[in-house]
Amino acid sequence: MEANMMLTDRLARVAEMTDRWIGWFRLPTPVGLAVLIGLREQLREKNLYDTGRGPDDHPPGGNGVASCRDARTLDGTNNDLQYPLMGALGSRFGRNVATGLTYPEEPDRILEPNPRVISRRLLARDSFKPASTLNLLAAAWIQFEVHDWFSHGTTDEAPWQIPVAASDLWPESPMTIKRTTPDPSPDASGPPTFVTQDTHWWDGSQIYGNTSGFADGLRTGQLGQVKIDDVGLHPEKLETYLDPHGAVRANFWVGLALLHSLFLREHNAICRELHRHYPQMSDQQLYDKARLVNSALMAKIHTLEWTPAIIAHPTTESAMRANWFGVLGQHFEDRYGRITPNEVLQGIPGSPTDHDGVPYSLTEEFVAVYRMHPLIPDDYVVRSLRDDQELAHYELPDLAQPQVRERLAQWETDDWFYSLGVAHPGQITLHNFPIHLQDFHRVNDIPIDLAAADILRIRERGVPRYNAFRRMLRLKPAATFEDLTDNPVWAQELRDIYGDVERVDLMIGLYAEPKPPGFGFSDTAFRIFILMASRRLRSDRFFTTDFTPAMYTEAGMTWVQTNSMRTLLLRHFPALEPTLRSVRNPFAPWPRTPARPWTRMSPAPTTTRRYPPPPGPEPTYVPYSDALEQPGAEEDREIDAIVKALRGNNEWAYKKFHHGLRDAHAKTLAVLRGELVVYPDLPPELAQGLFAQPRSYPVITRLSTTSGVIRSDQIRGVHGLAIKVLLDEPGQRILADDDAATQDFLLVTHREFPFADVRAYLRRGMPLAWLLARLSDPALTAVGALLTRAKSVLGRVGVALPNAVEIFIEPNTHILGQNFYSSAPIRWGEHVAKFEIVPLSESVTTLAGQPLPAETGYDAYRSQVFDFFATDSAEFELRAQLCTDLARMPIEDATVPWPEELSPHIGVAKLRYQQQNPDSPDRRRFGDDVLSYNSWRGLAAHRPLGPINRLKLKVYEASSTFRHDKNHVRPLEPTVADLPQ
Repeated sequence: MEANMMLTDRLARVAEMTDRWIGWFRLPTPVGLAVLIGLREQLREKNLYDTGRGPDDHPPGGNGVASCRDARTLDGTNNDLQYPLMGALGSRFGRNVATGLTYPEEPDRILEPNPRVISRRLLARDSFKPASTLNLLAAAWIQFEVHDWFSHGTTDEAPWQIPVAASDLWPESPMTIKRTTPDPSPDASGPPTFVTQDTHWWDGSQIYGNTSGFADGLRTGQLGQVKIDDVGLHPEKLETYLDPHGAVRANFWVGLALLHSLFLREHNAICRELHRHYPQMSDQQLYDKARLVNSALMAKIHTLEWTPAIIAHPTTESAMRANWFGVLGQHFEDRYGRITPNEVLQGIPGSPTDHDGVPYSLTEEFVAVYRMHPLIPDDYVVRSLRDDQELAHYELPDLAQPQVRERLAQWETDDWFYSLGVAHPGQITLHNFPIHLQDFHRVNDIPIDLAAADILRIRERGVPRYNAFRRMLRLKPAATFEDLTDNPVWAQELRDIYGDVERVDLMIGLYAEPKPPGFGFSDTAFRIFILMASRRLRSDRFFTTDFTPAMYTEAGMTWVQTNSMRTLLLRHFPALEPTLRSVRNPFAPWPRTPARPWTRMSPAPTTTRRYPPPPGPEPTYVPYSDALEQPGAEEDREIDAIVKALRGNNEWAYKKFHHGLRDAHAKTLAVLRGELVVYPDLPPELAQGLFAQPRSYPVITRLSTTSGVIRSDQIRGVHGLAIKVLLDEPGQRILADDDAATQDFLLVTHREFPFADVRAYLRRGMPLAWLLARLSDPALTAVGALLTRAKSVLGRVGVALPNAVEIFIEPNTHILGQNFYSSAPIRWGEHVAKFEIVPLSESVTTLAGQPLPAETGYDAYRSQVFDFFATDSAEFELRAQLCTDLARMPIEDATVPWPEELSPHIGVAKLRYQQQNPDSPDRRRFGDDVLSYNSWRGLAAHRPLGPINRLKLKVYEASSTFRHDKNHVRPLEPTVADLPQ
């Protein structure tokens, strides 16, 4: 045991050093996941601090403990059976930094810089900056969950007095902000402590309440069910039991109300299911079990759907699934059940309860990093689910208390959910705080600037400022304002207000620092998330030792296992099904209705095929339309970021090789002269564009390896095939400024692209490209061997490596025997297609699968191709696969295989290559320095489609420009005569 602990500690320290040197988000997903697991161990050891319990720190009504052991209690007692008050109402917030560092600053310092000035100059929304990868349900969701997790009270005694400038339009001077309610029994010798007005547990208390008056009034008394009024909420009269200034009542708005309604309905659906299975259960038993199941569903949705949406990096997506299912994954658990208590292997739910030596509570630092008000827009549009018609426009106060029930009654709930699903929240960044929350009028309370209050609350509760906070997490502090942010305008604004980078407030630093790819919030905040997201589950016996059929019932466990945010929405609002059909994550933007024109398809003409058609009726082919593509709002910015990063790779390679290289497919294996022969009698749907008439064209073909540097051919990886068809005349071109008489087709050896879109490529592909450009051949060989072994071991338990990793460890085989794929679709005249090139003649079909001998050395592929064409010729077939079903053959997700049963690949042309020297010095130089291939250089009838192809437009152009400039070679669109013999 001690040896295991020492090994775990060493691995955790290695993980922390790796993160400090490289950054977890720059690593391949399996390595990055291992680093995050190590960071979590370090945080558990070094960033959990108990603040104790005073004699009066207990639930209202005394120090008694609820007697119930097999259900969640209203006051949160009896979760930990050994320490029943742990996490209960009235318990103190813990800390993630040493308590000696949590003393608030002196009164004359705590208001400096002035929170109102910070609100106006750094936080005020100058224009709405949307978080285009999320929808508004994501913003409502985190508020919904926060209202379950924690709440501080306020007191009217000795409020904070904040000076207001003469130019400020705030109606009162000074501005008054109430203080946080102090601990009723503080420790005289320690820093101030504060207690929660909610339980610390993930128990659904935001809908079930934490007082008997509310909870009992909510229940029907029959079959465990709760009362739901005409607008889908708890009865309005129950709000008399809620704190008028508390979060649930004072901060209620339509988005939050929709989630309350959804989970109240879900509670009753669970009760009905449990009653169906267990008719003998009492009303109380059904209620208790349904609450357990409903709360577990909230935790599961937050872990597996909301979190991967807001921190949409492949490593964190894997990490959240590992939190719930373990690294062995869901399929393993479905097949074998739980065979080990280890949380890393099989997830936290069902593992042993563990507080890591510190009594469980949420922390003040956790509260601080969850201040995410910029998610909330100021303006809202209600749209019709049926036809996307605008029904109404509102501002935030129109959707908040006391108008919530009126607004819900005004429009169908389906329309409300749809309206939030197609709208974006705001980015969590500077200059994006909601205007209406800077002058927030709550019912029966004084107006408040929530931006100023957020700053003051963090200071008041002794949470360290930004740099000190990073030091406590063993992160490098910012030495200058330019270190803190990559936005030079912000850096100057921070300097103007703070003067000293050590004075920057935590929240301001979190909003200003650069975020990891795909992240909606900062990497600094993420460190607290790594620790506390797991702790919320691991300390709760209802998610650990009692996450069992004995506690939840078999039917209850099945309900948790088989449901998600999507199933909840569709169970209670089935009209959303057409909208949600193509949505992977319900917290990502939903498609707008009505359906696009391309959904109205007509049958293609019946004709003879080269291959038998699939069984069933004659397929219909998706007509080409500009509306097929739906670029993301941030796509251009993301493409620019990729181009910039790849330029860095180019510069690095140039310094190493003293020659301009392509940023991918740098090594030329062969340059071939050949002929493309279009088949006669093609059916009309295939006889399109270049393939409209039977004829032949000269081609210049380049074979390559994928890396952006020159490597040994023995290194495993992807290979490329680029074909330049030489036309008689330019024809109608894709790009207006292109007058070349050529058509380029680019293919690779993986059928599907490993990244769905530009954002996924930025987050996952760029770290991989960075490593592939910089690691030495021996290092890559070692990594490949390790991953190959991991693939074998994981395969035995039904776990697969990510496709982005697996394609780089496939064994090398004879390059002329391999299949090449377009990976992404193109326009095919009036239709849409993917295409492939496969060996056709016996001379190359017999080479398929032949291993690349290790003894053939550094240029093994070059030698293979040279030796083959010295004595032989080859034919390959170009086959097209037309799109027939956009739902199953999408344009905007390059990772989805297009099923052959829907539309098979059909031969449209053959490629012929005669005996020749494909690797003469002149040809190699021509391929390396002169030739450039770009899938956007071609006929309008074959326009590239989808996000990966849109990315290639700028990437290929930038790479070509860099290479030709560095090598002082003029780019040339060649003729046959230009290709050296």
